[in-house]
Amino acid sequence: MNSGITKIIIAVILAGGLGLLIANNIGFFNSKNEPKLQKKANINNSPEPQASLEQPKIKVGEMFPDFKVAEVDGASITRDVLKGKTVIVWFTTSWCVPCQIGAREVSKLDNELGGNAFNVLVIFVDLSEKDSDLIDWRQKFANKDWMVAFDNDLTNLAKKADIRFLDSKFILDKNGVIKNIDFKQADGNYLNTIRQTVKENT
Repeated sequence: MNSGITKIIIAVILAGGLGLLIANNIGFFNSKNEPKLQKKANINNSPEPQASLEQPKIKVGEMFPDFKVAEVDGASITRDVLKGKTVIVWFTTSWCVPCQIGAREVSKLDNELGGNAFNVLVIFVDLSEKDSDLIDWRQKFANKDWMVAFDNDLTNLAKKADIRFLDSKFILDKNGVIKNIDFKQADGNYLNTIRQTVKENT
């Protein structure tokens, strides 16, 4: 096997193991390694939903919950502020590897569509991270105009949205209505869904 590929595989395995360790330390799991609802979020450190768990209670076609979060650059972000164009609300951590890979793909699409076709609000649910972690994540994996903010006990957005998995993504239309809910690493099909929603909103 090519040594470069081997190094990448090892890095992904180590990152996944570190993610599980951190998730256990900050309380995403109980002693049986089963997800539980807490103030931070009810999240399973897996990019894909487990069949044994219920899907989020909010559905496609419903209005996304109202919210107010403080972006790390200081701006106050609300659902109504983002109305007018397609929006992606993305729940993650800086160490979620599938989220990093997916963010780069969405960033490419953002550039392809001119950089102003849709907004991206990335909500970080690991409160042990710092503002600098979010800013560093944006520099490495996103576009500079993407909004990055922490969820916390004041905003409770992950709880309002009934988030159960890292890499949970909601595509909203220009009126704030949910058009798509996705839990997997962003791929070609997901990018096409963004394109279609943008087209419908123009």
